[in-house]
Amino acid sequence: MAIKKRGKRVLWTTLIVFASIIAFVAVLGKGSFSFAGYQADDKDYSDIIQQGVGVNNPRVVDVAMLGAHDAFSSNISTKSEIDPGEDEGSMIRNSTVGIFANGLFVRLLKAQLGSAALMLENGVRYFDVRLSNIDGEWYTKHALVSDKLSVYLTDIIPFLDQNPGEFIIFDMQHVYLGDATYDDLFAYLGSFSVGGHSLLDFVNFEPIAIPLGELRYKQVTADGTKAGAVILARPPVSVTNHYHYERGEGQNGEFTSIRSIWHNSSDSKTMLDGIREEAAILATETTYNDMFRVNQAQKTGVISGSDIVDTLIGWSLIDLASNFNVTLIEQEDFPDWLEVMPVFMVDFAISNRGQFNANANDAMIAFNQSLPLSD
Repeated sequence: MAIKKRGKRVLWTTLIVFASIIAFVAVLGKGSFSFAGYQADDKDYSDIIQQGVGVNNPRVVDVAMLGAHDAFSSNISTKSEIDPGEDEGSMIRNSTVGIFANGLFVRLLKAQLGSAALMLENGVRYFDVRLSNIDGEWYTKHALVSDKLSVYLTDIIPFLDQNPGEFIIFDMQHVYLGDATYDDLFAYLGSFSVGGHSLLDFVNFEPIAIPLGELRYKQVTADGTKAGAVILARPPVSVTNHYHYERGEGQNGEFTSIRSIWHNSSDSKTMLDGIREEAAILATETTYNDMFRVNQAQKTGVISGSDIVDTLIGWSLIDLASNFNVTLIEQEDFPDWLEVMPVFMVDFAISNRGQFNANANDAMIAFNQSLPLSD
């Protein structure tokens, strides 16, 4: 009798352990939530550029600002469609894996929380933009489709209209055109309006006439009377397409208007070592002085190799950033990073865990107040 009872206990224990493992795997693969969340404070950085620059007229490439990596990915969910521009061999396209890991995909692709308006109020001025044309409509994405671009422009345009003296960098880093062209994209940016204004109405200068390294704050903001937008895009600037600076690598692999090095890791030490290596290069190499220099300080969700443990323990890009962003600000050489990489780009840019957002923005203001009037 005792043997039978012991056998039943072993069976039930085995079943419970097995069920627990199944439940854990299900949550790991299907759970799309993040543990971290946005906590509002009493800070408003809607005028962060003006607070720092004041009456000075620095080069735009030297102005420190908070950047949002994959800025318009906030509406990615398990219901999101796969970006048509995603590589055919991507794991996200594996329907079998997707059944068990669609939540994991969301956690490792959704890089920001909150609307564009909330990011702007929290000091974000550099927007890393990823777009795809789907059936004639422009969408934002990060491997999965987030939302229509119009949703984010509906926040950005009124902010620019209401905050003269501020400016943003709108960096269209990855664009899947489909059957469209860049001319179509710029036509859309010029035609979509809120309150009678489009994004292109805030390009207050001629990129084709002013080299980026010579562009100054007062040119971008019409002597501080308007808000401004600096747009980066892949195609060369031309007489007919003249609202942007050519971004990224040129035909021979050279950098053109922006240097932005991806460290591709979820390990803190690897990330910090990579940032410091890039800072050391830029401290001695003058080739990139006339470009935007971006500190890519966001971790990457890696599900292979040695970083997989850090990624799974970190749970999501939002949770990874919630913890790592605080570490970044606490580094003694953080001010040195701003000297050579004024654009400080992170995931979950509005996080105020450990006062991250407030401390980061206050550091930007202090740095910009030290910039020379003009040189």
